[in-house]
Amino acid sequence: MENSQHSQLSEEDAIALLNAWSFLEISKVEPTNQGTVNTTFFVETKAVKYVLKLYNDSITTAQIEYEHSLLAYLQLCNLSFVVPTPIPTSAGETLITIKQDNSMLRVALLPFIAGNSSDRQNIAHTYAISQTLGELHHALAGFDSSGKMAQLPAWGDLNHIHPLVTPLEVPKLLKLTLMQQHRLVKTLTEVMEAAPNLYKTLPIQTTHADYLSPNVMLLENRVMGVLDFEFATSDLRLMDYVAALDHFTRFSGEAPSLEFVKAFSTGYAKHVCLSQLELEALTLVWRLQQASCIVYWTGWLIEGKVTHQSVINAVARMLLLEDWFTENTAMLSTIIAQRK
Repeated sequence: MENSQHSQLSEEDAIALLNAWSFLEISKVEPTNQGTVNTTFFVETKAVKYVLKLYNDSITTAQIEYEHSLLAYLQLCNLSFVVPTPIPTSAGETLITIKQDNSMLRVALLPFIAGNSSDRQNIAHTYAISQTLGELHHALAGFDSSGKMAQLPAWGDLNHIHPLVTPLEVPKLLKLTLMQQHRLVKTLTEVMEAAPNLYKTLPIQTTHADYLSPNVMLLENRVMGVLDFEFATSDLRLMDYVAALDHFTRFSGEAPSLEFVKAFSTGYAKHVCLSQLELEALTLVWRLQQASCIVYWTGWLIEGKVTHQSVINAVARMLLLEDWFTENTAMLSTIIAQRK
């Protein structure tokens, strides 16, 4: 994953690019003012609304093509929600590339998906988004089952998830207290030693890898669409599960809410039941997922994308979870294993 650089695109540029979709009768183009990674514009016609997406320089063309192949596959899966499958140009291409100021811009046109981001503290939303994740995982298991098409490393591969970071150097890079450094080194060492066996024994498949509140669109308590598959890769199914579990059951730096854990696990199990090996490895993979985030965000800190304090807060949140596991692992496993 390369150093991120944002290309610029004016409204006039966007309108000119839309000539590639000559069949559209465009009435309005305006920036969305959304997204932290890519530049996007709303494109309105008399009947339909689209999103014009300019991909960030840090995303390789191979990864974009992988994403587009994945979205085309999901469109054929008869899902209960929609995904932003790119609209082919008049020439039949889903990605157009143009040269601007000695750089290459990659642009795609996507359908607009109506809805609102999920409310993480609404338990009905938690149930709905976890049920959708189960449905999505069930469908994704049929795409690139060998993992040979994937362009990004698995999130459990801490040595390769960010090119600027060596995992065991993170505690010193962050200038943590000696106690925090000791604890973080211990966690990083333990999960890196455990990771090879986890990847040998647990189910691996294509995963979304960014299943967070802004990427799940709802109307009332129903999921209408899932967005942003650009980080999708072949990984532990359980890694995707615990990343979403962490996001949708922990609020304001707190420990997981067991009530929300139950809602999440019950919804997910409508489509996929975790294996016994996954249940046994759940807290270990959750720790690995947290460690991977710290390593990745440290890379972002070096690149100037996040503040030092935000990463420090993430470390404190991870250590709080480690303490919580000490007393609650058995209860957590029981709740998730119930599946009802």
